[in-house]
Amino acid sequence: MASTPSSSQVPGSQASGVVAAATDTTEENVVHISDGEEQAAGPGKKRKQYSKVWNDFTQVCVDGKWKVKCKHCGKNLSAVSRNGTTHLKTHLTSCPLNNKRPGDKIQTNLRFGTTEKGAVSVENYVFDQEVARKALYSMTILHEYPLSIVDHHGFRKFVSALQPLFKMGTRNTIRRDIMHFYEGEKRKARIFLQRTNCRVAVTTDLWTADNQKRGYMAVTGHFIDDSWMMVIGSIAFGPALKTFRKK
Repeated sequence: MASTPSSSQVPGSQASGVVAAATDTTEENVVHISDGEEQAAGPGKKRKQYSKVWNDFTQVCVDGKWKVKCKHCGKNLSAVSRNGTTHLKTHLTSCPLNNKRPGDKIQTNLRFGTTEKGAVSVENYVFDQEVARKALYSMTILHEYPLSIVDHHGFRKFVSALQPLFKMGTRNTIRRDIMHFYEGEKRKARIFLQRTNCRVAVTTDLWTADNQKRGYMAVTGHFIDDSWMMVIGSIAFGPALKTFRKK
């Protein structure tokens, strides 16, 4: 007499369907790892894959769906398994708030520093393209250098000898950097003045740019902050109708 299969037993065809369904359900919650990433596995267990890219992302649930959120800019990206982690790496290379993008070269050296007592100490130094770029346009603003200084062969050769990893831009690049810096400082000044509850004294002054021989009128604000400290800052400036030269 043939025995009847119990409810705990599944025929061959049905078992295959159950296994396939379980596999499909499991794979929906797994993000596959691209080539070249680390793997870890225990004895007798299925190998679980890890990726260093997760150091820059966190998993979040948005409207009932799992997403991955960039720790730098906060953008939510897809966490579907078929996308893998390639799109996450691509985002890191273009993320505007990621200071250490994978494509950037970093060089670690030693530099000499000075302690509070005047002693010389040896410190670790890591080259940062953005820090060096900011120092370049800050120097140009401070000393009123012409924007064409970055096109001078001697200057480019000198910078290359100091730091070969530095990517020198053109005069258009440094112009954009200066205007971006100016707009940022302008927004900060506007917000700061809006939060100030004291009176502001406004003065005007005329000055001439040495490299252009053009006259400008500057508007400066003076006020006392909550710490009873004098604060002086430029509010606006514009070209004067007539050129005034320094005496």
